[in-house]
Amino acid sequence: MDRKFTFLIIGVLFWVSAGALMHYLAPLVFDGGLIHILFWVANFLLPAAALPLFARLTGRTKHDMLAPTALMAVPALTLDGLSVTFDTLGASHIYADTPHLAGLTGGFLLFAFASFFFWALIWHRA
Repeated sequence: MDRKFTFLIIGVLFWVSAGALMHYLAPLVFDGGLIHILFWVANFLLPAAALPLFARLTGRTKHDMLAPTALMAVPALTLDGLSVTFDTLGASHIYADTPHLAGLTGGFLLFAFASFFFWALIWHRA
């Protein structure tokens, strides 16, 4: 299988797992308590563990993950944007049952993508 296609599939799988997780945890996470802070910290640190794992699974090093991170982000960001849009319009309940929680969940996942890019840029060697 082509490596590019592999990274696109990883992006879709990331979005599906993160979206499902946030669908059920959003009411707990966004209540403003301590768990809210812990989820944001975990959201920032998760890519530090996931990128080396994805690199190892695909025969790369963590220093070569900037372009693959962009490939993973394309389908995940597209699906994230569509989900927030349809949830906000009331056409679906992928992330949450309310537009407010859908927006917060979408923003939370956008921060996860930014964290992936942060770690990929930190480790990148040209």
